Amino acid sequence: MSLVSPHITLCTITSFSIFHLISFFLLYSTFLHQSSHAIKKSYIVYLGSHSHGPNPSASDLQYATNSHYNLLGSHLGSHEKAKEAIFYSYNKHINGFAAVLEVEEAIKLAKHPNVVSLFENKGHELQTTRSWEFLGLENNNGVVPKDSIWEKARYGDGTIIAGIDTGQPMFSITVSMSKSW
Repeated sequence: MSLVSPHITLCTITSFSIFHLISFFLLYSTFLHQSSHAIKKSYIVYLGSHSHGPNPSASDLQYATNSHYNLLGSHLGSHEKAKEAIFYSYNKHINGFAAVLEVEEAIKLAKHPNVVSLFENKGHELQTTRSWEFLGLENNNGVVPKDSIWEKARYGDGTIIAGIDTGQPMFSITVSMSKSW
């Protein structure tokens, strides 16, 4: 004679089976969701030189950008997907673009005959601690000597230290300073 009633056993088996069925469904849908949304990374795609010269017109630049969308769009399935993926178009001096792609998409794109190189876009940390001393700006105690280039250059006063490529035409500002007595 059994101490467990048939009703309790059936109820336990049913709830146990429903629990497993729900768990299986949740796990299965999670894996399906992950496989359809693979991890995307930023890549630089270099296509070689441009057909336009060193002074491109606005239409030359637009043509280069559109050619980037067309190339990537042919791999992603649409021009719109390419526009979403590309976040920078190198259309002046070098020919290429930066885009967010899945690994498989990048591997496929790298095999295209017009692609010279394709590599992951990674940040790099500066690895120097002795530049100031090496350049003669400070001595090893952190003191600026009187004959330092810092002193000679008035600590950079009036010096342009960087050029920023905004993709916009260059302009200049002339400042005239005169004393009025």
